[in-house]
Amino acid sequence: MSKKRDRLALKAKIEAAANLYKSKLVGKRFLYVFEGKYIEVIFKKGNFRHLTGVDTYLSADRFFKYALQGKLSLSQFWFSEVHPYDLCVRKVQHIGDIAQMATSENFILEEIVTNTQNYRFGTTDLNFTLCMNKELDAQGNEKGDCYVAQSLRDEDCFSKSKNSYIVTHILSRSNDTPKYTDILFMDKSANMENLPEEVKAMIVPELLPKTETEKTE
Repeated sequence: MSKKRDRLALKAKIEAAANLYKSKLVGKRFLYVFEGKYIEVIFKKGNFRHLTGVDTYLSADRFFKYALQGKLSLSQFWFSEVHPYDLCVRKVQHIGDIAQMATSENFILEEIVTNTQNYRFGTTDLNFTLCMNKELDAQGNEKGDCYVAQSLRDEDCFSKSKNSYIVTHILSRSNDTPKYTDILFMDKSANMENLPEEVKAMIVPELLPKTETEKTE
């Protein structure tokens, strides 16, 4: 396959990944529960460009917009020694796998240290790792109550993390909904009854076991 055909094929995959990213991930919150702890994760439009791994002069917002509209041109993105073609192909494939990973068995990694940046948390299915941090304001202070998916690593990152945990529950909700409405994954050894009370308060009652009082009403 020629280099131009390679680039055209990757362009199509980037555009397909952008639409999947928007329809399945943007505008939602994801709740990961592990060993009695939890984190909330969001996916922002502005992070899509970095997740692909390509080099581009386009702003993050414009890159995502053009990808959604199928208007990326081959001159607008390229590759380098730091961001080689083969790695970008794998990263774009992983973007398509993120939604599937949110509905299947995976692990939470804590305190991931890489050559370029440190991440507070990550989630991995052993094929790739999605790395997450909280956003910072101009003064360097954390803002918001959610972690933001910021980077894709084409590895499991266990060796780069301080701690690892089995994910027991993954739930989701729309950003405009106050409580979590959908169970995406629950480990076969877990249940909804033994969730921490703080987590239960974040979930719609319909997904939780009835109390003894409710059972007798």
